[in-house]
Amino acid sequence: MMKFFPRSALLTIVTATLGLVAPCRTMADLYFVHRVWSNAALTGTLQLPEGNYTIMNRSPAPFTAVNLTLSVNGSQIALLTNANTQLIRGSGQFFINATPTTLTFSTANVPADLVFVNTGEFDIPRYTIGSDGNPGFEVAFYSGGSPLADVTFPTVFGIAIPEPCTVTLGAVGVATLMITRRRSQTKDPKAGNLTTGTFNKT
Repeated sequence: MMKFFPRSALLTIVTATLGLVAPCRTMADLYFVHRVWSNAALTGTLQLPEGNYTIMNRSPAPFTAVNLTLSVNGSQIALLTNANTQLIRGSGQFFINATPTTLTFSTANVPADLVFVNTGEFDIPRYTIGSDGNPGFEVAFYSGGSPLADVTFPTVFGIAIPEPCTVTLGAVGVATLMITRRRSQTKDPKAGNLTTGTFNKT
């Protein structure tokens, strides 16, 4: 007769799972950004809670952390750590959709330009993505020029980086199950063998 895992094992696994999942739901998600156009590139991470956001009339951007590197001709020229919404005004709207898998940007009406910059509002170097008409655009401003490319909205701007607790959740569950099973075997030698997948019969 096959032995079933005791209720204590299932309770232990559920408790450990909830303990790991709960903190994840309150953390902001991290998204990896890698955009290449003309002779420029923008790479790094953006962090913000999942959700749908609409920026209007220079309202604040929802990012909790900005860490983007702007490169031109293969050389890093700036670390951009702030998001500027001063060019989203009038009837312009900039949409940000942060899901468990992707970070998507879109716009409606104009002007709707989101700027990533280091410190000041319009420092050079800086990176801008948005729309002042049709089509949309992205551009890198630096001392040697301003490489420009068309952008079709909506555009996927970043890919979610899995949270550590999500990656380790399965491993913790398996480890907890094995520990509980071994304890059960100590009390009852007929409990079976978890590692081989075989069970003793009575």
